[in-house]
Amino acid sequence: QIFPVVHVSMLKLVKNFPDRPRVELTVDEADRLNFDEILLPEDSWVPDLGADEYEVERISDVQSGKMTRFGRIYRKFLVHWTGYDEPTWVDEADLNCGAILNAFLRERANRNRFNVMQSHEEM
Repeated sequence: QIFPVVHVSMLKLVKNFPDRPRVELTVDEADRLNFDEILLPEDSWVPDLGADEYEVERISDVQSGKMTRFGRIYRKFLVHWTGYDEPTWVDEADLNCGAILNAFLRERANRNRFNVMQSHEEM
């Protein structure tokens, strides 16, 4: 392969813009923005729950439902809410607690894997 190397002095403008401004803007030190001054407070990452949002405490069970026409299976999770006694079944699409959901699914897969290993040892 050949890589063309050209000196910068040989380059020409493709299109010349005569009405292009040629004034260089200067900003005084006092007028510059201090971005550290505008930082968000420490607790700004904590989400504000709206009137129709509830905090998930934990997920304890899963039910597999019917299959969609695209081959995806609807799943419902038994969700325990913070501040409430009764858990409820919630559709997977309605959950927005990704970390808790992934932890539950990973723990469930590990438990199933361990049970399979135990059943093979008994044979």
